[in-house]
Amino acid sequence: MNTDNTINLIGRIRERANKFLLMELAKLGLKNIAPSHGDILATLFKYEEASMTEISETIHRDRSTVTALVNKLNRLGYVSSKKDTNDNRSSIIYLTEKGKGLKVGFKEISRKLYILEYNGISDEEKEVFRSLLLKVHDNL
Repeated sequence: MNTDNTINLIGRIRERANKFLLMELAKLGLKNIAPSHGDILATLFKYEEASMTEISETIHRDRSTVTALVNKLNRLGYVSSKKDTNDNRSSIIYLTEKGKGLKVGFKEISRKLYILEYNGISDEEKEVFRSLLLKVHDNL
């Protein structure tokens, strides 16, 4: 049986990336936001508003997880919700002014992470790396 520590290594990379993100968020004075909130905020930066289902599908998380994350962002004043006029059972989530104010800082953190992540790696290597990660993802 062939074994290696690839999955373990991927987990450690994620831990290091999250540690970096938490440090950068703290520099912005954002100690109540976790890296997991970033996917939701990025979705709203891009689309301005979205239903819980749309957010869930976009960030590939189950709806209960998205609900918990959105509720925290709501309590912190970064997002709000309104009833979907097309479906009364559904809510539309959107950024508040406070939430919109995060966009520049988040963009800078993403830029820094990208530079750190790909330091010393060629464009060709990035392409191969991403392609292989997608294959592993699809295999699992």
